[in-house]
Amino acid sequence: MFRRHSVFALLLAMALPAAAGVYKWVDENGKVQYSDKPPQQQNQKGLTELNKQGMTVRQTEGILTPEQRAARELEIAKQREASQQKEDARRRDKALINSFTRTSEIDAIRDRNLEQVAAGIQSDKLRREAVQKRLDGYQAQVDKLNKAGKPVPDDLKSDMKDRKAEIAKIDEQIKQRENDAVLLKERAEADKKRLIELRGADAGK
Repeated sequence: MFRRHSVFALLLAMALPAAAGVYKWVDENGKVQYSDKPPQQQNQKGLTELNKQGMTVRQTEGILTPEQRAARELEIAKQREASQQKEDARRRDKALINSFTRTSEIDAIRDRNLEQVAAGIQSDKLRREAVQKRLDGYQAQVDKLNKAGKPVPDDLKSDMKDRKAEIAKIDEQIKQRENDAVLLKERAEADKKRLIELRGADAGK
């Protein structure tokens, strides 16, 4: 059985011409209103258009507060992010299926990439040793000048500052390469697990 408002809307729709619609909204006093014409101004609660059977055919939102608008935008952003993550996962699965038949193939690529990272780390360490040796030489000069009671030239101070900055940069690069190695291993394990899920247990043999 229809509720009282629904019955009223249906009776109103039947009394109007075939092409007419019925509009339903809540006024500023919280009362439900029906009319064959929409309200002249957008209200806080939104507007619903009904057909002759009393069914909703179109619905528009009311005026949103800044907080409501921010919440709506946040929800939309979350939905888009979830959709993008789902699409990224689908593409990743497709790439795994097209690229590998066995987990051992993933291991091979992982090991090759790790070798490259290790070579980069070794190169960074050798370069750091060279820079440190130069810095130690500068420090020896400073110690000698200080012992003799002579001032340290500005260009020597500048050279030491530059070498220290260079060492800090190299250390950061080594740290980044080490993090890359960890991520490579984690990614390979995740890919192997997913490949087995997609292709079956035989993929892990």
